[in-house]
Amino acid sequence: MSLNTRRRAAGDALIAASRRQVVLDCAGAQGEAAEVAAGNLRRVLVERGGEVSQFGVRISNARITGQLDLSACRVDFPVYFKDCRFTEPIVIEGSDLHSLFLVGTPQADGTDPESSVPGILGNGVRIRRDLLLSHTLITGAHSTTSSLSRSAAVWLTEAEIGGRIIAVGTLIDTSADRAIQADRCQVTGDIRLIQGFRANAEIRLIGAQLGGSLDLAGCRLVPRNGRAVDLAEATVGGSLFINDSPAHAPLIEGRLEMGRVSINGRVLIRRATLNAPAAGVGRHHYNSKDPAQRLAIVAQGASIQGELSIDENTSVDGGITFAGAAIGGGIYIDGATIQNAGDIALDFTHARVGSTLSALGANIQGTVDLDGAEVAGPLGLAKAEISRPAGRYCLTAVRAVVHGDVKLSDAKVGGTYPVAIPGASGGIGFRGAELRGMFDAERAQVISPGDTAVNLHQARISGNLRLCDGFRSIGFVALNRAVVEGRLRCDGGRFEWRPRDVGDTRPAKRNERVVAFEAISATFRGGVGLGWSIEGAVDFTDAHTTYLADRPTQDWPARRSYLSGFSYERYAAISMQGSGEWEWKARARWLANCDPATSDEPGDPGPWEQAAQTLKNHGDSVGSEQILMAYLRTKRQRRVGWARSRLLRGLDRIFNDWFRGYGYRPLRALIPLALLVLAVAGPLLPARANHVMRATDPAGVVYTPQGELSLVESGQAPPETCGQGKVRCFNPWLYAVDTVVPIVDLKQRSAWSPSSDAGGGLMLAWVNTATLAGWAISSLLVVGLARAGSRSLN
Repeated sequence: MSLNTRRRAAGDALIAASRRQVVLDCAGAQGEAAEVAAGNLRRVLVERGGEVSQFGVRISNARITGQLDLSACRVDFPVYFKDCRFTEPIVIEGSDLHSLFLVGTPQADGTDPESSVPGILGNGVRIRRDLLLSHTLITGAHSTTSSLSRSAAVWLTEAEIGGRIIAVGTLIDTSADRAIQADRCQVTGDIRLIQGFRANAEIRLIGAQLGGSLDLAGCRLVPRNGRAVDLAEATVGGSLFINDSPAHAPLIEGRLEMGRVSINGRVLIRRATLNAPAAGVGRHHYNSKDPAQRLAIVAQGASIQGELSIDENTSVDGGITFAGAAIGGGIYIDGATIQNAGDIALDFTHARVGSTLSALGANIQGTVDLDGAEVAGPLGLAKAEISRPAGRYCLTAVRAVVHGDVKLSDAKVGGTYPVAIPGASGGIGFRGAELRGMFDAERAQVISPGDTAVNLHQARISGNLRLCDGFRSIGFVALNRAVVEGRLRCDGGRFEWRPRDVGDTRPAKRNERVVAFEAISATFRGGVGLGWSIEGAVDFTDAHTTYLADRPTQDWPARRSYLSGFSYERYAAISMQGSGEWEWKARARWLANCDPATSDEPGDPGPWEQAAQTLKNHGDSVGSEQILMAYLRTKRQRRVGWARSRLLRGLDRIFNDWFRGYGYRPLRALIPLALLVLAVAGPLLPARANHVMRATDPAGVVYTPQGELSLVESGQAPPETCGQGKVRCFNPWLYAVDTVVPIVDLKQRSAWSPSSDAGGGLMLAWVNTATLAGWAISSLLVVGLARAGSRSLN
């Protein structure tokens, strides 16, 4: 039989099987595959295509020898190969095909598929229906004009697939740079590389247009160049699935590139294992700005209409970045494990999240970066564990906007203390963030020794700030210039300043005053509730709130509480049951204990005046004045130099505490006046003492309190001691009052005076001294009454 006759017979057999709508089985009696020349196939498919039924050409168990070259050909019926082995790559560049099937029988023992092809060259091909490559071994490394430097096993650049691309259990084992290169291809349906699909090189779909989903369920991708799948600038009309299949869990040993991808559905990663390449491996040579980071998913500027979901059984060894992305349906990474210690674990900088961002119970090693992000719902990190960051913060959200609550309850941030691993600690940073719900960190633990544990500097919080009920921070909490519309709750919290190195007593550069809690110029519109345990200084300088709920003797570190400019309107109870501590003595002890001993002089009087004003505004004027007097007593106790002598302190105490009340008890000045009157009158009461007193009538006759002097000296009893009204009768008490009280004129001091000639020089000196003392005390009394009157008017 001639060669042409044999070719004609082979073609007739294929056409006959097509017309009977059966698969032409080429297996021999022993099951061996029969050889079929690729040229014969091409003649049937192209030259004799009119003789083929719409069932198409279907062949199995054949060994196709030679190259099947269908480039620039049109085939209007299905082409189906099952368990066939090709000796040369299939060339379909520029072809117009109905559909193409290269499928094999699944191997239960896991061996290589029976179906195999050493490559597919299909740049610019148009397949009106499906392209099936299931259970097929694809090898080969081929170069085309679509790339100047890279090779691939399957080329589908700028191809048009009217149906789906399905590769179930397919194995691509190639020495090429890429397993599949399908840049700018258009697929009306899904691309499904699923259920045991394996590739040892990159799958590249840059700029691809998918009408359906990209399904990688149960795939195993182990590329040599570090890039597993490249979807940069692609459009996916459906979703992206990297999930488990009934018998396979997905494994990706390389990077998933999704920069500027547009996905109209969702991204689901479930029970998958993603391992990033080493930092810097697999970077595009034309993108010098790629960070030298170890990333498993790179999706800067991606647009996802649905949700991004990474479930609890997924393990990611490397970082994930969605910087600048827009994710409409929210982000859910609850329970996932993401490990990228010392680097970025989750990067959502400047991303826009249309709903919740949730990482409940997630175990994350590395930094979670939300700087500049906007989350339309709550930010949920309850029970999450975040440690070993790239920098100072395990979680950073500088100038982020969160439209719901920030939930950090029961979270563990920063590892343990003492720090066993360098870089294993880190804090939470929300500097300048706008949080339109509450910030709830009850029972959370934030470990950042020697640095900031919680940074809410210039943040705005619409709800409550809850650092309570078991919350613990090691480091310092910074709320400087923050605005909290709700309450600050610290009851049951524990705030500690600890150096990074145990035993290091040197102050940190960022915390020279060893502060554990700092709220400089902060505003808490709903009130401040303490009731905490604190080890370190507290700084509420220039802060403002509506009420202060505290335990004055327990909540404020002695000599390490800074309260200058701290203003509040009332006191309240920590538990909101009762009225709080209003007793002035307790508040005075509190302020005296808080006053920082930075020098020998007392601190700012502002905190004392604030406490006094608060008591006065609520009807306790006496307590208000007692607070202010307590400050002045504290000031006296801290005097230095000559003013610190016991004598001066004693005199000051007698004068101010007893007789003046620091100007707040002016009527106390009557006490020294009365004592001075008694001191003047006492010596003049006995006749043997007051005989030194002299008075003169208009005629020049001299009188003593016992009568006319001449008669007294001659021993004659005077008929009347006052000369029958010629002089005013002497009265020691009235004389003392007239001497001591300058505003009173009882005509005693002007009529009577001690005589030096009669031995009254000492009495005269004493009387003059009493007059001066009386003037001084009376002046203080008048001034004190005037001030008291003005205060009462206010």
